[in-house]
Amino acid sequence: MQQIAKQIAENATFQAFMNCYIREVSSGYWVKKEEWIKEQRLSTTLTEAHILELELPLQNTRFVFGVAYKSLVGRHKFGVSLKYCTQQKQWLIEDKLTVLITLIQELHLMAKMNGCSGLYSHFDELLLRIIESYQTMTNYIEKNLKDNKQNEATATFIEAEQSLLFGHWLHPTPKSRQGMANWQQTNFAPELQGSFQLHYFRIDRKIVKESSVLEKSARELIFHSITKSQPDFVMSEKECLLPMHPLQAQWLLQQPYVRKAIAEGLIKYEGALGAFYTATSSIRTVYSSNEEMMYKFSIPVKITNSLRVNRTHELKAGIVMARLMTKIDFLQNNPSFRMIDDPAYMTVEFPNQTESGFEVIFRSNVFSEGQDEGICMLAALVQDPLPAEKSRLSQIIAEIAELEARSLESVSLDWFKAYWECAIEPSLRLYDEYGIALEAHQQNSVLNVSSGYPTTYYYRDNQGYYLSKAYKEELLSIEPSLHETEELFYEDALIHDRFTYYLFMNQLFPVIARFGEDQLIDEKVLLQWSIEQLQILEKEFTGFGKAFIHTILKQEKLAFKANLLTRFHDVDELEAELEQAVYTKIPNPFVLQYEEAEYAAATVFSF
Repeated sequence: MQQIAKQIAENATFQAFMNCYIREVSSGYWVKKEEWIKEQRLSTTLTEAHILELELPLQNTRFVFGVAYKSLVGRHKFGVSLKYCTQQKQWLIEDKLTVLITLIQELHLMAKMNGCSGLYSHFDELLLRIIESYQTMTNYIEKNLKDNKQNEATATFIEAEQSLLFGHWLHPTPKSRQGMANWQQTNFAPELQGSFQLHYFRIDRKIVKESSVLEKSARELIFHSITKSQPDFVMSEKECLLPMHPLQAQWLLQQPYVRKAIAEGLIKYEGALGAFYTATSSIRTVYSSNEEMMYKFSIPVKITNSLRVNRTHELKAGIVMARLMTKIDFLQNNPSFRMIDDPAYMTVEFPNQTESGFEVIFRSNVFSEGQDEGICMLAALVQDPLPAEKSRLSQIIAEIAELEARSLESVSLDWFKAYWECAIEPSLRLYDEYGIALEAHQQNSVLNVSSGYPTTYYYRDNQGYYLSKAYKEELLSIEPSLHETEELFYEDALIHDRFTYYLFMNQLFPVIARFGEDQLIDEKVLLQWSIEQLQILEKEFTGFGKAFIHTILKQEKLAFKANLLTRFHDVDELEAELEQAVYTKIPNPFVLQYEEAEYAAATVFSF
């Protein structure tokens, strides 16, 4: 069982890394399969439909990869890997992990040669993270195979959150969890379906800072939660009870300033109390189906690119944005588009510290028991299936097609239209009307597919708001407390890059690619339909969304978040200026598709 899990994890790691590499470093050369095979001496049969050749000039090495599925917008599906052996003058099969190590070495040599312009090679860290991610993924897959857990099309909110075995679809270390020991994964990794009690601190109110836009204060919300499971729990008016992730609690207890506060009687550690929670896909946001709130914590763990820490400005952002969204009529005018707010927070303040580590964000639990059926984050819908299984999206389409006695293609197009109408179009309208862009990537995007078709889109994440400086005065007049969160305002050029990546590259295109790879409907059909909708919106829009869509439709290359280079240079996004990862540019699929359609039309007309 473990060997099978290792093979699946190795392949998943390889797919993610290779797709990152050919976007961020070198695109390689697509060659015609039949012609290429005739010219080469092969030790194996290539069954894949396409061939990609990649040269590594600094190591005098050539690779060839069979590509089983070539996507116009998303990840290609790589098959066999071949390396040219100069001594034997033929192509030989190469191990996938060996290929990755060789590519990382090429990156390292490039960085040394180019000087990196202030960014340095951290190839050792990248290697460590890749191996750790691969081993962690193996563990999750093995557990899944042993339990015979089915990748069911319809599941509850938390079941979907716990199903992301492969992680970020375009990240070289999607399951990197530095700082979390293997024995801790059993309880705290969502993929292993563990549950745990939160650890509580009893804290003197004079060092507590809290805020809430709800009828109850943060303090009252916590006390109400505890007394549901422990009715006899008593707390004085001079104290607050603060929940903490167990990993963070253990970290805090080692900090000198916390030990000092405990010795002075300002803080008392209560240990594990109350309801049992389970991790959502982000790991640090926890959920209990019968609780009013989810909690988002800092944890001493590096996940993908960053050490996951709640910043003071994020606490304020949740409050301010919750107020702002209730004062504008956007959500009322777009009922199928919802934002999961973060309406309260609590932390402990110490002298000369911006953050203490006690920062906790309260998130509204809109998926409580009875409201959680058929709620699925987009990342789980489009995730690659395990061998011999089908993706969640494919299962949903097949079930609808059978129920409605229609073709997979016609159902797929209708499903895509419903998804566009509740997710993509409202996101664009929000930016056009109010200058608010969202970090709406596939893990921040949740769909209600309980009826098969998408009916409601939910956006989550108080780290992911980008407010246009051009709309600043208007937004301040609506919600003056935005003065407290000046860091939420960005120049539109930067917003365009980020919004392009998150909404299109990371959300829309993976959906299109999943439809194509699963042979449900051709990517070209969905791309062309998307272009037509964007053209309609461009004519209709009157704000900055108009210029943004024009860029999306006309620019030869679009911004792309380079997760491989971000990881290779060891950039922590949360620590970098403007929380900026490494970005690059890649060919615009909309332009390529439009040019191809124009060429086809012209060819038909010429006859």
